[in-house]
Amino acid sequence: MEKWQNQTEQQRMDDIRSSIGRIRLPVDSYNEQIMNRIEHLGIKGGNKLLKKTLAAASITVMIGLGTVAAGFISPVWADTLSQLPVFSSIFKHTDNPGLKLAAEQGLTTSPNMSVTKDGVTLSVTEVFYDGIQLAIGFERAGVADERVLAEITNFKTDEFDQSTKGLLGLPEVTLESGERLGFGSSSTGDVQGQPNTLLLEMRELWNTAALGDEFKINISVPVAQIAEPFKFQVTVKKLAEGIIKLTPGQGASKDAFHYKVKSLDITPAAMRLIVTSEGEVPASPEQTGEYGPTSVFYELVDDAGNVVTSKQGYALMKAVQHPIVDSLYNTFPQTPKTITVRPYTLTLDNELKLLLDADGKPVKTYIKELETTIVIP
Repeated sequence: MEKWQNQTEQQRMDDIRSSIGRIRLPVDSYNEQIMNRIEHLGIKGGNKLLKKTLAAASITVMIGLGTVAAGFISPVWADTLSQLPVFSSIFKHTDNPGLKLAAEQGLTTSPNMSVTKDGVTLSVTEVFYDGIQLAIGFERAGVADERVLAEITNFKTDEFDQSTKGLLGLPEVTLESGERLGFGSSSTGDVQGQPNTLLLEMRELWNTAALGDEFKINISVPVAQIAEPFKFQVTVKKLAEGIIKLTPGQGASKDAFHYKVKSLDITPAAMRLIVTSEGEVPASPEQTGEYGPTSVFYELVDDAGNVVTSKQGYALMKAVQHPIVDSLYNTFPQTPKTITVRPYTLTLDNELKLLLDADGKPVKTYIKELETTIVIP
């Protein structure tokens, strides 16, 4: 250990590079990314402690990926490493419980692709696809600003704030044909608790049957003050196990309103319900006069009594009838034996304000006659 303490900073960097080189890693590894990051911060920082900490944290990542050569880490180093944060999955830090579960169960893939331009490095670190949603995790390096996603100044043209170099615009995802990947809803944003990371979620994907179990996508990410976007081609593989696809065609009627469950897809990370309906939205005795029902929404309840609601927003108009409703739900704790579709409406006044309960939550009016129970094979 005394030899390590007396080394120059350059000698330490050389030792780190040599030691990491002796670690056995998968073909697609973080080796190059880690060394680039060590050297980038080593040149930029000028702080000896920062350099040592970064090197130690990087080696911690390597321990998680490969087999460390015998005798490489001394007891002092082991104690130091135990006190440092370990880089982990971006998906584990999102507010999407399905993505968290997928990451914890090892259901995601790691392309480990990086592009560097003008001192800024962008990496595609994780991908998850289950036929319902496609999630892509990005990591940025070489930028001091804590912000990752730039403020979008024009959502029609995807124009964004260019005042700070390295801020990211909205990623664009296209198929090999050049056609944009179609989806019902999406979200893009920084990941809380994970500096320099960005998460793109594309949900209710269109025409997934045509995509197959494996396909290529092209990802283009514009970056502030850098002329050309950062581009990646990623192979997406559909989750192979734990997927249930049902087309029950069952439903129920009340007065003039009728609906059918066209399809119900269940994966370890999400559920997707597609409903077709026709007829006037039913109204309860309380939804008269200045009050009226919203459109019909659909809650899902499993045989254990667990309840999940759709992630879609509320249409603040009275009695809007939607011929097709395509909704995404969080998954149940375990695969249920049955799922009951429980339709309900909310109540609006003449100013289109939602009627709220004592806790400030929208009052739900359930329509018992419209419930239907689907058996999960």
